[in-house]
Amino acid sequence: MPPSSSPLPTLFLTEALLKVAGGAYFLLSPSTILGLTSVPPFPASSLTLIQHLGSQTLAFSIPLFLASRNTPQAIASRRIVYWAVLAREGFLMTTLLWQIWKFEGGGEGRREGEFTREGLWRWVAELAPFVVGRVAVLGWRGEWFG
Repeated sequence: MPPSSSPLPTLFLTEALLKVAGGAYFLLSPSTILGLTSVPPFPASSLTLIQHLGSQTLAFSIPLFLASRNTPQAIASRRIVYWAVLAREGFLMTTLLWQIWKFEGGGEGRREGEFTREGLWRWVAELAPFVVGRVAVLGWRGEWFG
C-alpha cells in the first residue's frame, strides 16, 4: 500500500501520545490538576472525578493510535474516530462554558473544593484548540480522510 499524503496519521499519533500523557497526569496527580481549577483542599469526590476523566482520556487514545496506522481498516475508521473524539471534547467544553455562564462564586467567598471561574476558563482554553481543529478538519479537509 503506498504511503498516504494525508497528515491525519501523524495528527492521530501525536494526539494519542498527548492523551496518554495528559490522561496519566490526571489519573496519577489529580490534586495538581485541581490546583489549577479549584480552591483547596479538595474533596475525595473531586479527586475521583479527575481520575475518571484521566482514565477516559487514556481510553480515547486507543482509537487514535489505531486510526494512525495506514491500513484500509484504519483509513476507513478515521472520520468516525474524529467525530467521536470531537463529541467527547465538545460536550465537555460546552458543559464547562455552561458552568462559567452559571458561575455564582466570586471574591473571597469561594468554598473549599469549588471550581473557580478562572480555572474553568483554563480548562476551556486547553480544549478549544482541539475542538476548533477537529471542526476545521471535518468541515474543510474531507480529502484527508480518503
